[in-house]
Amino acid sequence: MSTPFSPQNPSDFADLVAQHPLAWVITGHAGALGATPLPIQLDCDDDGHPVRLVGHFARRNPQVAALAEDPRATILFLGPQGAISPSWFRDRTRAPTWNYACAVFEVEVELRDTRADADALLQRLVAQVEDGNPSPWRIAEVGERYEQLVQGVVGFHAHVRSVRGSFKLGQDERDDVFHDILQALDITGQAELADWMRRFGASRPPEAIAQALPPPASFDPEIMRFINDVRARWQQLAQGRTLDWPTRRELAELTRRPWREGGPEMARTQEVEAATDAGPVRLRIHDPAPGEAKPTLVYLHGGGWAMFSLDTHDRVMREYAARGRLAVVGVDYALAPEAPYPAALNQVVAVARWLRAHGGEHGLDGDRLAFGGDSAGGSLSLGAALKLRDAGEGGIIKAILSLYGGFGPDCPPASLQRYGTPQDMLTGDEVRDFWNLYVPHEASKRDPYAALLLADLRDVPPTFVQVGECDVVCEQNLQMAGALLAAGVQVQAKVYPGAPHSFIEAVAVSATARAAIDDGVRWLNRVLGGG
Repeated sequence: MSTPFSPQNPSDFADLVAQHPLAWVITGHAGALGATPLPIQLDCDDDGHPVRLVGHFARRNPQVAALAEDPRATILFLGPQGAISPSWFRDRTRAPTWNYACAVFEVEVELRDTRADADALLQRLVAQVEDGNPSPWRIAEVGERYEQLVQGVVGFHAHVRSVRGSFKLGQDERDDVFHDILQALDITGQAELADWMRRFGASRPPEAIAQALPPPASFDPEIMRFINDVRARWQQLAQGRTLDWPTRRELAELTRRPWREGGPEMARTQEVEAATDAGPVRLRIHDPAPGEAKPTLVYLHGGGWAMFSLDTHDRVMREYAARGRLAVVGVDYALAPEAPYPAALNQVVAVARWLRAHGGEHGLDGDRLAFGGDSAGGSLSLGAALKLRDAGEGGIIKAILSLYGGFGPDCPPASLQRYGTPQDMLTGDEVRDFWNLYVPHEASKRDPYAALLLADLRDVPPTFVQVGECDVVCEQNLQMAGALLAAGVQVQAKVYPGAPHSFIEAVAVSATARAAIDDGVRWLNRVLGGG
């Protein structure tokens, strides 16, 4: 009987099994059931209809004897699946649900207990598993041990008697709800479930199935000009020197000096020492049009909580000020390892309170404060908003602009392999090293004001998460965007094709960096009421 969740055509079963080959093989009857998870492959007829599932058991598996007596079995496949949260919908009155794809095969199992059968099935399985591997493994590499291994398995052909599937992939949702689900799945990195929903929703209007994230792209050549120049200068200056932290900071300043020059000129730039509850903190205030009431962006520079300064990011701050007609306040916060967590965070929180109370004395609107920054600066911005919220002062920060923020010490293995190598702007080792410098004490490593992916994110101000596609922390940033969305936060996320970590610093030569700044200031002015 056909239902809204029935397969559209036989290839749905074939693709499900190919993409999710691990299945439960269930034998016996109530009170004497046997069940084993096994990798299974599917054979289809010329019309694409399933006819046979093939695989192998370990010879000692008791299901082998059971199937010799009664060859009937059920084989269950679970494909892509995931919870669908009402927090993703513009209509939050809707109930939660779960989307999934699964298939149930009723089969009659023919055991194939010869060496030739076992070898053929193992060779076929290995070929599928290793397909696409740049250096595929082959069974022959086992050597003489293979004879012993192959004798320990029993192959089987499971002839399909019937098959049914349930592909519950949003077919019963309105177009606007379907769109909201897809956008959230894209943002949270659940690409496979989103792809299957688009497959079954292909007849919907294009706007209902549009992707939130751009397709992959190669490294942006304009940004690479900046990266290659910084690397070359660093290598030249570092020769023969002991790279302690004062020296690293000195080299960071020198390598970036050419890149902070030029750019917009400010009508007024002030250096102010803010007498805060966390001690004196130096601020740099850029104002493109003194005398006008305008929103204020408090910018926190990146550098792994251990490097960089107001000077390394001066060009970036002036670009934000000029392009958005914003006042921009740079914060010279304390750096690790000399000042570990929570020193910098406490200073940022104290600066927020000081600006609320004293910003007007310096031409700033203390009631329209946004906090933002790149890398460590994105983390500090969100951490400060959480601390102020928990202190009952959540209204001080009205918006958060986070550029490739660091929200925890761990990155997914795929990100580390693709974009966390020694050839990348930020390596996986550096992510962990910076984190350990910033949070050296084990007792603090799960503090939600530092490890922000562990935080309760409810009532966080509107947040814009911007990250480069070729950044080792890209998936971490999308995970944060998804967590904010699930917490009911007004969140926007954008991935910039071809952009690695630190790309905003390439603003002098990169159209992508300039576009990211323009995106940020448009969003800030919309949220804060400026422009």
